[in-house]
Amino acid sequence: MSGLWNFTIWLYTFFFIWKCVQYFVELRRLTYIRDFYIYLLEIPEQDMQTISWQDVVGRIMALREENPKTATNISPRLRQFMGSQSKERLDALDIANRLMRKENYLIAMINKDILDLSLPVPFLRGRQLFSKTMEWYLQYCILDMAFNELGQVQQDFLRPDRRRLLSRKLRQRFLFAGILNLLFAPVVLAYVVLVYFFTYYYEYQKDPKQAAARKYTSLAEWKFRQFNELPHIFYERLHMSYPFATRYIDQFPKRITEEVAKSIAFMSGAIAAILGVGSILDSELFLSFEITKDRPVMFYLGIFTAIWAATRGMVSEETLVFNPEYALRNVIEYTRYVPDHWRNKLHSTEVKQEFSELYKMKVVIFLEEMMGIITTPMLLLFSLPKCSDQIVDFFREFTIHVDGLGYVCSFAVFDFQKGPGNTGPQGPRPDVRDEYYSTKHGKMAASYYGFLDNYAANPKTGIPGHLPPGPKPAFHPPPSFPGIGSPTLAADMQGSHIGRPETGRNRSRAPGGRGARIGAMPQPSPMASMLLDQHHQPPGGNAVARSLYASRYPRGYRGESQIIEESEVSGSRRNGEDDELYEPGGALGESIWETSPARGVTRENSAANTEDPEAGVLGLIYQLQQTQRPRRGGGMV
Repeated sequence: MSGLWNFTIWLYTFFFIWKCVQYFVELRRLTYIRDFYIYLLEIPEQDMQTISWQDVVGRIMALREENPKTATNISPRLRQFMGSQSKERLDALDIANRLMRKENYLIAMINKDILDLSLPVPFLRGRQLFSKTMEWYLQYCILDMAFNELGQVQQDFLRPDRRRLLSRKLRQRFLFAGILNLLFAPVVLAYVVLVYFFTYYYEYQKDPKQAAARKYTSLAEWKFRQFNELPHIFYERLHMSYPFATRYIDQFPKRITEEVAKSIAFMSGAIAAILGVGSILDSELFLSFEITKDRPVMFYLGIFTAIWAATRGMVSEETLVFNPEYALRNVIEYTRYVPDHWRNKLHSTEVKQEFSELYKMKVVIFLEEMMGIITTPMLLLFSLPKCSDQIVDFFREFTIHVDGLGYVCSFAVFDFQKGPGNTGPQGPRPDVRDEYYSTKHGKMAASYYGFLDNYAANPKTGIPGHLPPGPKPAFHPPPSFPGIGSPTLAADMQGSHIGRPETGRNRSRAPGGRGARIGAMPQPSPMASMLLDQHHQPPGGNAVARSLYASRYPRGYRGESQIIEESEVSGSRRNGEDDELYEPGGALGESIWETSPARGVTRENSAANTEDPEAGVLGLIYQLQQTQRPRRGGGMV
């Protein structure tokens, strides 16, 4: 056996032993978490994989009342005993801030371009080189230095007089990590190749077309991720964008690539077909026949079949409709990433090239990961040490202390009373200071509304009081049309709202009148979210309504029934209050319509001018209904 195979076997053995040790060390911690879910949160083991995170947060908030440090309804005597000690906060936002304390800083640094990830090389100038290896070293060099063992920001990072000392220490950590990476580059390279082989070998063998599949790069994931967005929520949102991202990439013409792929697919398919037919006609002779030395027919049959499948996957569908702007808008709906210079240019090739740098083929990403083992030490030795001052300043200027929570990134503390637009006034020429202290590409607003989408609605749970608010589908029964002699004809005719806008249903009722069964369009529940404390509740229902309905329609969509001028609404309310619009209610559940939507019927004009020179059948029914109004008190006779 050659030395390469011996090295590979030993490397796999060490890799297997290392993974077993990792799982054994994590077993104790995972056992504690399992017991916490079963005995304290009362979540059965069989439901742990299916229960929603919002339900888990709701159970944690119900459990916190049993701990004096987190309880909100403690007695005055106990509160006096605790004195001035900070009460630990534990609602949905606080839990997300605790879990994402370090990641929020990395998201903010990448969003504000604090880290220089480019090399001063002519053919790589301006190209951001970010890989999983680079992510590991950023965790070690920056985050492990900035946070203590309790997960809090080091106090030295908050003191301006420590800036020079911390900057020098950070540069030393970058240089040490770069030298360490150079020494262990061969081992890391073998580890990356081994992990990639074990991860994708079966997938490519089962479906060779997956070799041309694409995925988001590591840098794209950090650009798309929002503040306080937990990993499982982020990947759910990201995975829903993959079909639209692939469709967007396939929109643009790639005539040369497709022609070459078709030619290779034709030749490889023809050779594979000949070998396959030959093996069927004379299997004994063909299977034992060696095309080259020690390479039988089955070997080349598998090779050419894989080439045919891979090249066929590179050819676009013939029924694909060219509309790149629509496809990219669907991608933005899920990634929520749209740089300012993309606006009004979603159809351009420039935007397509930028998006292609974020959404690459898996094979290309693997090659870049291997190249990253070489470029990462160069970044650690030459580029990142120049950013040490900016990194130290970033932690000092964008760190705030929250009572009961500790030190967190300022972008991760959502001001629910002001909404996402609390970064300062933005005029035609925004202030440089406001621009420095705000995020880029609307990251803050996207994070704010994304958080409301996930936590504003109460979860479905067995805890008393947890009722899922929000719009509920309304049942719309068909209208009833009784005969001419029916006593309920007047109520049916007067109660109709066909052709009238929805605002007409908000008018005041006459005494004793009954409303219709069909209500207005369902609105989000005014009940406050039970996953957020009182100081984290959005003001009113506007923010919740926007978060609930924002993702249901494409950007820019406005339903016809939702476009209502404020003057019309206020005018209808004034008319309803002043004129006391008479709206008789028929039997419970009857629909409401009228013959003249533009004309309100009042007690003063109900009997006036009922003659219509062009009255037809509806006009006669309308006149009959007018004559029955004086007898409403005692009924029709």
